Formats: sequence, C-alpha cells, structure tokens
Amino acid sequence: MLPGMRRYNRRIAMPLFLILSLSSITFITMKGSRILMTLYAVDLGAGPLVVGILFALYGLPPFLLAVVAGRIADRLDNRVLMYWGLGLYTISMVLPWFFPSLTILFIVAPLWGLTSMLWVVATQNLVGLLSTTNEARTRNFSYYSLGESTGSVLGPIIVGLSIDALSHAPAFLIMAAVPAICGVIVVIKRHTIPHTKSVSSGVQAPRNLKDLLALPAMRNALLTNAAVMAGLDLFNLYMPIYGHSLEFTATTIGLIMGAFGAAAFITRLAIPPISKRYSERAMIAGALIIAAGAFVTFPLTSSALLLATAAFALGLGLGCGQPLSMILAFNAAPPGRQAEGISMRLAVSYGAHVVIPPVFGIIGAAMGVAPIFWTCALLMGGGSWINRSAVR
Repeated sequence: MLPGMRRYNRRIAMPLFLILSLSSITFITMKGSRILMTLYAVDLGAGPLVVGILFALYGLPPFLLAVVAGRIADRLDNRVLMYWGLGLYTISMVLPWFFPSLTILFIVAPLWGLTSMLWVVATQNLVGLLSTTNEARTRNFSYYSLGESTGSVLGPIIVGLSIDALSHAPAFLIMAAVPAICGVIVVIKRHTIPHTKSVSSGVQAPRNLKDLLALPAMRNALLTNAAVMAGLDLFNLYMPIYGHSLEFTATTIGLIMGAFGAAAFITRLAIPPISKRYSERAMIAGALIIAAGAFVTFPLTSSALLLATAAFALGLGLGCGQPLSMILAFNAAPPGRQAEGISMRLAVSYGAHVVIPPVFGIIGAAMGVAPIFWTCALLMGGGSWINRSAVR
C-alpha cells in the first residue's frame, strides 16, 4: 500500500488504493492512444494540419460536456461515470482494428476524448473526496499524477514496440485491452468504491459557473492549467511529427516520449516533501521556467539522445503542473462543488485540445516546428509570471 495510507482507516484506504491503481493502469492507454493516433495518421499520409484537427476532435466533446459530467458526479454517483467511461472507451479503441483508415480516426478521436473524460472526472473527484486533510489531498493527488506519469512512460513505449512488431492496427487491440480489464475490475469491486456524492452533507450550492469564475484562486488555477495543457498538447503533437521527419523509428519516438513521462514521475514523487517548504504557486512558477527552456532546445538538435534529454527536462517542468493545478482547482471550489471545479479545469484542458492543435497545425504547415516550440516557450514564461505575481 502507498506510503501515508496507513493513517487512513480501512473504509477510506482500500477504495483510495483501488482508484489510484486503476487510474495508473488506464493512463497507459490514455497516453498511448494519442501517440498511436498521431503515428497512424502520419503513416496514412496526414500532415500537421490534419493531425491537429484530430487532436481538436479529441478535445471537443469533453470540452463541451466536462462541466455536465462534474455535476453528475456531484449530484448522482461517480460510479455512473466510471462504468460508461471505461465501457465505451474500450469499444471505441477497437474500432480502428475493424475499419483501418484515416476516416475512422476522425470518428474515434472524439469518442476517446469523451469517454476518457468521464473516467477522469470520477476518479479525480473520488481522490479529492477521500482525502481528509489538505496535506493528504496534496499527497494523494501526487500519487494520482504518478500513475499518469507511469502511463506516459509505458503507453508510448508499448505503442512504439507494438507498431514496429505488429503494425498499427493490432496496436489498437493492445491498447483496448487495458480499459477492458479495468472495467471488469470496477464491476467486480463496485461495492468497494464509495457510493457517495460530493454533496453528501446535503448542502445544495448554487450552480452558476460565474460564481466559481469569480474566485481569484479558481481563475489562477484555470489559467495555469491552460498554459500547462498548451505545452503538453504541443509536445505530444509535434514531437512525434518532428521525430518522424528525422526518420526515427516508432520505438525511438516512443522512448523520447517516455523520457518525458519518467521525469514527470520523478517530479511528482517529490511534490509532497517540496510542498512543505514552498507553496503550490511557487512550485508551478519555477517548473514552467524549466519547461520554457526545454521548448527552446527542441528545434536546435536532431540527436535522439539530446531530444530525450530535453523531453526529460520538460517532464520535470510540466510534470508537476498538472497535479498542482488539480489541487488548486479542487481547493478553490466551495463544498459540494468540487467535482464541478475539477470539471472546469478539465474543460480548459480539453478546450486547449480543441483550439491549440489546429491553430498551431496551420503554423507548422507553413513555417515548420521551430516557431511552434519557441512560441510554446513564451507561453510557459507567461504562466510562470502569473504564478510569481500571485505568490507576491
């Protein structure tokens, strides 16, 4: 069992351990599928603009429906989202095996975004609700993000090896097996997962989004998350394209992407002890400066080793941005609206998926990858400035 959970009673520790474990496993497919989609599209002849549109389609349904999902979690039951999320995600992952074409990617991309969002809203909300103190919440969201880092390492590597050994279509079946197995476990262990709503105390808060946006802490969390997601999207989109242009194998590209995940794992492991000395905003400000430096470096080298090193540095920076913005959003929301606060953060994340890839896809098609990476460095610097101002 994870360190620190011994202080929880069994009623809390066991569900929390189950949720964190299943989240870690499902992130293998969530991270790997997007790399697989990019490499498959490029193999079928798609350019940066088409791939950018695919990423936008991935983010559009969850961008529109994330807040609705959060309200379902608040008012009904997190398990409703978990069942539908994993079940439909598995089905949509299998479709490219039966219909291998670029067209099917335009169909499954929005399905992947929607179904994975349902799962993420439910699990993030449960992690927050099962954390009894602020210290425990920081630690547990860090553990949750460690699972995401594990997926960021294993997902791209498994995808790369699968493509090189079996080709693209069978790789989709391998990715589909992960949420299928997790779905079976959720059904078997459904009584272990708390049948709770975040409004368990009976508090019925107003449901006006403007109330949440009026909170300075919430606005800061959302802006910070927007900067972090911009960096993650552009890295996940353009690093495979850049590696492909350098004639790297799928395995090499997967290892470069995996270096990011390995660094993210390390930095998220360090969040709990560092948070005892520095605030979340101070940590994010420093992390985004590191990320900016990494983005400046990418277009300056064609060496796989140096690109992996830069990806590792980027992982150190952006790796802590997601869990810290998650914590800020959950803490900023009033009681009874935590899932809604988390879902607003997710809406911003998926909104970045909608806007950033196609916009930068046009830039990439016209000017190449260097201006994109350097523009992203400026965005990271802006995110750092926002949080430095908030710390003062």
